Amino acid sequence: MPDEATQVEGQRKAIREHIEKYKRFKAANDDGAARTATSTIENAQSHIEKLRRRKPSIASDPLDSWRP
Repeated sequence: MPDEATQVEGQRKAIREHIEKYKRFKAANDDGAARTATSTIENAQSHIEKLRRRKPSIASDPLDSWRP
């Protein structure tokens, strides 16, 4: 299993990807898909929060608290 820092980077990558999807869906007025992207982002942020509690030395990032 990857260490916490590697897992956090994977979650942040997913957040970056889904922020772009969210923006595309909002521009296309696809609110359902935008909600799904937001839900995925929130889930990844929850995982990051848990990992950072286990290893407080992991630096925070604006992605950890991004909101539309």
